[in-house]
Amino acid sequence: MKKTTLMTSLLLVLGGHALAEPLTFGWLESGTVRRQKFEKHFLIGDTLQQFEVGKKQVSLPAGSWVISEVNTFAPDITQVGSGEVDGATADAALGLEDPQSGDQIYLQTLISPPSNRIWLSSLSRSCREDGEAGAEVVYQQQIDSKKTDRQSCVKISGRKAVDKASGEARLVLTTSVMESRDGDYLAYDHTRVVPLQSGQASDLASLDKPTRAFIASQMRWGVALKASIARQMGW
Repeated sequence: MKKTTLMTSLLLVLGGHALAEPLTFGWLESGTVRRQKFEKHFLIGDTLQQFEVGKKQVSLPAGSWVISEVNTFAPDITQVGSGEVDGATADAALGLEDPQSGDQIYLQTLISPPSNRIWLSSLSRSCREDGEAGAEVVYQQQIDSKKTDRQSCVKISGRKAVDKASGEARLVLTTSVMESRDGDYLAYDHTRVVPLQSGQASDLASLDKPTRAFIASQMRWGVALKASIARQMGW
């Protein structure tokens, strides 16, 4: 797995350029070749407004999105019945950051041809109905399918965090979207950090109007995104 991290937002903005062409693959290209193509196509510091890989297209929210992380994976998938490892699969992910707002986006997807021998082995965070031991508040959620071979979910959630240096309380808002079928998938996570007043609760009614409006807009965004991916892929 190759992983590169963001050094400074300023350097990225000064050194990057905008990507215009989509990334496509030949049907017979191996997982190794596809991972290499992904890593050469998306570079740290490039700005991105639309994520286009194969048939999947995601128009990013308004902002100046800079690529901060590029990952590719070669999961060890065991074939059903034989127990043999299928080395043909490949997954890839991008981390993006808006230097002005500090918001972050993480996109992950399958880049090898889908196979009826593979599927997602666990539920994505967007399809989980309960919070993490009470630490997470779920503001809005839509679950259309949470089967092993078909996940289609959106969840807007938040958790309180305290800055160790300043002691200030913050709300970490996360929009999670999953659209998948038979092992092929697109997962989208958008994170925003919102300051909280001293003693302010994290339930929806306690949040200010701009934050509540952001949560509502993110829900609409997530529902539209998963519908768009399903339509693009013919699911």
